[in-house]
Amino acid sequence: MFNIKSFEIKERTLAEIVVILVLLAILMMSFIHYFFKQEDNLTNLTFNRLAQSFSAKVTTVHAQWFMDKQPNYVVLVLTNERQSVYVNHKGWVDTLETTNPCASIWQVVLMKPMVFMNSLVSAIEIKPTDLAFGRKCRFELPSGKYFEYSSANGKVSQVL
Repeated sequence: MFNIKSFEIKERTLAEIVVILVLLAILMMSFIHYFFKQEDNLTNLTFNRLAQSFSAKVTTVHAQWFMDKQPNYVVLVLTNERQSVYVNHKGWVDTLETTNPCASIWQVVLMKPMVFMNSLVSAIEIKPTDLAFGRKCRFELPSGKYFEYSSANGKVSQVL
């Protein structure tokens, strides 16, 4: 025979499963929403840190240039290798490259490919009319975030 109590227990169990699945779906949706909301903040934070590392290396090279009595090349001794860095007459990192000099500067300073969080970084040389010597480079992400470096004065901008 058909037992009503058994039917109520099965019905309640099915309702509980549906409620649990709905709660899990809500939790997953809120996690995904939170993740994508914070992804831009994480990218900004990490790119800011990269710009600070760039600035620190440029300053280190400039300080070494002073200590070495202002040569054309500064030799940095890193963990297990030596790195020779070309500097201009003011002691800031520069390059003699004529094809994509900003990419060359990136490679010398950061010693890594022009990739940031699986996105390519563009290196663009900006030629302002008021710049007497040196070059101004913009390192830009596909999202439009960028920082600039001027080899005339060693200034590295904030991420804009």
